Amino acid sequence: MTLRTVTVIGCLSIAACGAPNTQDASATDTSATDSSSMVGADVRDSSVAPVDSGSGPSDSGSNRPDSATVDASTADAPSPSGTLSERYPGDRDIARASSVLFHDDFESGWGRWTAPRADTRYLRVEQDARAHAGMRYLRSTVTRADLQETQYISASPYFNFSRRVDRMYWRFYARFPNVAPNPHHWVRVAAGTPDFNSSGLANTVPAGDRGFWFDFDITNDNVFNFYVYWHRMRSGRCNDGSATPGCAGDQGTTYYYGNVFQPRTQTPYERDRWVCIEIAARANTVGSNDGSLTYWINDRLVGDYAMGRPNGTWLRASFHEGGCTFSACTPPVPFEGFNFRTNADVLFKSIFLDAYYQRDTSEQKRMELISRGLTVSDEQTILYDDVVVATERIGCQR
Repeated sequence: MTLRTVTVIGCLSIAACGAPNTQDASATDTSATDSSSMVGADVRDSSVAPVDSGSGPSDSGSNRPDSATVDASTADAPSPSGTLSERYPGDRDIARASSVLFHDDFESGWGRWTAPRADTRYLRVEQDARAHAGMRYLRSTVTRADLQETQYISASPYFNFSRRVDRMYWRFYARFPNVAPNPHHWVRVAAGTPDFNSSGLANTVPAGDRGFWFDFDITNDNVFNFYVYWHRMRSGRCNDGSATPGCAGDQGTTYYYGNVFQPRTQTPYERDRWVCIEIAARANTVGSNDGSLTYWINDRLVGDYAMGRPNGTWLRASFHEGGCTFSACTPPVPFEGFNFRTNADVLFKSIFLDAYYQRDTSEQKRMELISRGLTVSDEQTILYDDVVVATERIGCQR
């Protein structure tokens, strides 16, 4: 088996992520650090979590041309009126919209994803009444026994866009039927030049003229956050995000794992109910910080990170919306925005519906859930349905 090292979870609490590193989160220690940027090993199996080549087969349901480039004048043209879901109730014929890059409701089984093309050990298209709409959906299941056998498991269908774009929206439905540890990392969006591969680059600052990527993760408390790699990302070594030896809060080791953006106010999703998730990403104009990341839950705006919003404080590798209370925290200021790229040919190219688990962190999360008095399943299952990727706002199904 060939192993590849990729992103490490930006822990959001000591309880959720296990043993701390050398950071001291004491509010009175002047070298105090941010407990949300703790670090641990993360290895994904490249035989299960595929690379993103950026040029795959076109979506069989979208009738898109097979082109690796984007015409910005048409890709991001305003919609005639309303969101895609308003114009295409129930997603009927939504793949015919010129702005749609990908659509799959799983009613026809496999065939639209770049890979896999059929059921695998951890991924199966199911048919029963649990579907969000219609009768079929995708089930991802990784068991505790699976992780005892294999330390790192990635259940990840992925799709390479037929044309790369500078902004994108990704809506899908997810359902978590069991009380079980959430993935170490969850779904991912990759951007880059045609030959850029975002896989296997943990603890790496990507070149601005080559690519960037982000995960959309779930904590053990059932809330979400962005986990972002780009050429101006911050290190977890120093309180100010730099990697200068002797800095305030110096950890003694330089590391660059994903920077964490978790909205301060969130309502945890309910288990065993379909959740409508929509993610939006915009690449910056070269030379500007006008890149952005946004997400909605059940059509309610929850996280919005762009030039001038929200107010917050950087501490190590985490941006704390509204500020933070560690002794090293500075007063909150407007977020500076994302300078994701230095080359206009760095464009969004792939999505990964990934559920990635590690044996150690899964066990740590399991123990935390048990400590809350919960009965924890040995099956880590996530259901997916009604996936749409487009260059305009999609919205939840009407």
